[in-house]
Amino acid sequence: MSGSGDMHSELVALLLADHQEAKRLLERFDGLPASQRDEAFCEVTYELVRHEVAEEEVVYPALRRYVDGGDDTADVRIAEQSTAEQLLADMEKAGVESPEFPSMFATLRTDVLAHAEAEERTVFPELSSCIGADDLRQLATRYETAKKAATAHPHPHAPDTPPGNLLLGPVAAVVDRVRDAVRGVRT
Repeated sequence: MSGSGDMHSELVALLLADHQEAKRLLERFDGLPASQRDEAFCEVTYELVRHEVAEEEVVYPALRRYVDGGDDTADVRIAEQSTAEQLLADMEKAGVESPEFPSMFATLRTDVLAHAEAEERTVFPELSSCIGADDLRQLATRYETAKKAATAHPHPHAPDTPPGNLLLGPVAAVVDRVRDAVRGVRT
């Protein structure tokens, strides 16, 4: 796309599109019948984890490298994402029919939307203004590769026999698969 000062760089456009999809998935959840919530939660988990891990592996290293003060910003955003990943794992363990699930989901939604807003307000403008167009295009390609690394629904790929089923849940499986794939494309 266009130059480094353009808020609509290819990378930022991909990130914003992911944020819009996350918002859509989070907002529609409460209106779903109970019979559709398990599948919807799996979809929320899948999309959030793919996005978060791709950011951690591609976006935040770029923020650290190119932006003054990027280390501090990256640390805060990564901590938020780690909290969300832990909450997703806890929610997955509890199950959509558990009494605590609705309040956990409300917390997740609030935290994810606040995180997205903070990124849009601080991280995205910094990336657009500090990174050249060619580097932004390369980062966009790496970001897309990271997201595509988790091409299947997370649940079928989790181990279903001990001890793996106790140690590696679907959230962790997606996180590991995406991280491995991204690390494999680094130059």
